[in-house]
Amino acid sequence: MLSTTRLAPVGRASRSKQNRAPRRSRADLLESLRESRDFLERSAAAFDEGYDAEAKRLAVVLRVLLHDTSQSHSILHQLRVKDRLGFLDTAEPINPNNLLPTPGLVLMEATVTSEGAAGRYVAPLDLDRPSGSRVIAFAEWWHNAVMRVDGTWSRKKLVLTLANKEGGAHVDPSLNHRYETLAKRNGLGWTAASDKGHQPFAGNAVAAAVRQVAYEVLQTLDRDRHLLA
Repeated sequence: MLSTTRLAPVGRASRSKQNRAPRRSRADLLESLRESRDFLERSAAAFDEGYDAEAKRLAVVLRVLLHDTSQSHSILHQLRVKDRLGFLDTAEPINPNNLLPTPGLVLMEATVTSEGAAGRYVAPLDLDRPSGSRVIAFAEWWHNAVMRVDGTWSRKKLVLTLANKEGGAHVDPSLNHRYETLAKRNGLGWTAASDKGHQPFAGNAVAAAVRQVAYEVLQTLDRDRHLLA
């Protein structure tokens, strides 16, 4: 007589354990961090040479380094250092009693030509700011308002708008009114007097702000590199 043997079913927990992918090693994560840092430096250099659209690539790399959701995990979080780093904050504080737009992370640069003055929004990088700079924890640095134009903008909102909606990694089919106003319609409102009358400042204030965020992150990684060995 042919005998058969029944096998006990494999439970869900067992199958899940068998199918679970191995976690990345710290060495792998550090290599990803080094690559991301190189990406930031190269894109920052291109931006400084006049290619403003490079800010979109800066935003994507910043998202990979910093932004966590239930489905994605930043490199600095996986390295367990994001909340141990002290992040450089170069933003001018927002005065609640001042109702005018606050540039925060960007600088208004004016030049004089034969036709009069011209202005542009730029990233100040390491220039001294009136309020100086400080080092703060990630949550405050990432979420606090750093610009005010038709509402407030945090570093998180600036970075994710460029990365997720404006062509860094995805182009949203619907226009973002607040982004369009700030980036393309001189939402900060500065003008320069010339022979042609008062001309709006040039430059994308969002792109300049994201460039400044990249500068802050690079400075932070350099200063706290002992945590990233």
